Amino acid sequence: MASGSNPEAPRPTLAPRWYPYDARFRLTLSLEPDALRIALGSTREHDRSAERVGWFAFTLEGNACRLAATRLIEPGVPKDSLQLFFRDRTSGETTYGLGRYLDLEDSGDGRYVVDFNRAYNPACAFSPYYNCPVPPEENRLPVMITAGEMTPR
Repeated sequence: MASGSNPEAPRPTLAPRWYPYDARFRLTLSLEPDALRIALGSTREHDRSAERVGWFAFTLEGNACRLAATRLIEPGVPKDSLQLFFRDRTSGETTYGLGRYLDLEDSGDGRYVVDFNRAYNPACAFSPYYNCPVPPEENRLPVMITAGEMTPR
């Protein structure tokens, strides 16, 4: 029996794809503190508890950009974990429509490595059963981030 007609046959897996590494999208930035407890929307309509820790301001492709850095406040999430949930002009085109995530690295001198080459798709890009945070409206970048993970195929 062909696997397409067998309901117990494994579904094809989606293969991740990545843009080639681009050094223009690796930044070391200072965080402008601005702590605020927030509720992030999610793909399963269950808000996620979070803290907006502060802002990163930078310029890409001649455009002023600003992103809110977020820490999820949930069991199992390390207290020093810091992420960017963002959308850009590739979202829904060559990258996952909801947006992408980026885990931040403290460079040790109070600044953070924001390396968009490491941007990845949320788990909900691969399965509708995950409850993924939705990037906040203020984290929509006016540029194309042609770095990191692309839409899976």
